[in-house]
Amino acid sequence: MSASIRLRAFAKINLGLKIVGKRPDGYHEIRTLFQTVGLHDTLAISIAERGRGIHIECNDPSIPAGRGNLVYRAGELWKRARKFPGGISLELVKRIPAGSGLGGASADAAATLMGLERLTGDRLPLSTRSQLAAQLGSDVPFFLWGGRALGIGRGEEV
Repeated sequence: MSASIRLRAFAKINLGLKIVGKRPDGYHEIRTLFQTVGLHDTLAISIAERGRGIHIECNDPSIPAGRGNLVYRAGELWKRARKFPGGISLELVKRIPAGSGLGGASADAAATLMGLERLTGDRLPLSTRSQLAAQLGSDVPFFLWGGRALGIGRGEEV
């Protein structure tokens, strides 16, 4: 079995951001209004029964290709959660500038989780998917939904 999918991972802006305090975990407690915009990265995901690793290619040489990449880490978390024995190949075409505050890496990570579910037809329960997304980053859960949403907590509560 081999399958692939191509997805867009849309950028976001914060329409407002209010820091309401410091949390015991060291993060700030925030209130923000997230809004996706038309700028997007493209992610091609392929899975195969053979091969156990995760392979990632990116058109931007400044983006790490291993565990330092949120797309790679999303693939790892999903593989572990689903006990998926096969290999995953990821091809990332970056258009969202890295470090711009537009959420490119977070959008890419969320697209990875959703793309792997679509490819396999093996959907995680919403609470589990949201927990995995929050492990990857504070705004990753928002990108599971997109559109316009209120973010609270560290931003992980949508």
